[in-house]
Amino acid sequence: MIEVITQISCQPGQRQAVLEALLANQARVQGEVGCIAYRPLQDAAAGLPEQVMDADELLVHEQWQSLKHLQAHLASPHVQEFQRDTAQWVREVRLRVLQTP
Repeated sequence: MIEVITQISCQPGQRQAVLEALLANQARVQGEVGCIAYRPLQDAAAGLPEQVMDADELLVHEQWQSLKHLQAHLASPHVQEFQRDTAQWVREVRLRVLQTP
C-alpha cells in the first residue's frame, strides 16, 4: 500500500470552488480499482503554536493498493477532466508518495 498527500495551492479566494470539485469527484475516485481511501482535507483551527494554516490550500489524503493503481488513477479521464476544469483556480499541485519504512 502507498499513501499519497496531494497539496493543492489555490488561487486567492478559490479554495471553496476547488473543494467542491474535489467532493464532486470523490465517489468516482473511490470507485476506482485499487483505491483504499480518498479524502479532501482543509485546515482546522486548533490554536497550536506549531500549526501551519493556509486559507488558500487543500490537502488530499489518498491510499492506493500499489503505485500501478495510482498511476492508472492519474491517467484516468475524470482526473484529466478535473485538472482541466479547475486549472483557473489552482496555483500549484504537489504530490508526496509515501510508504511505511
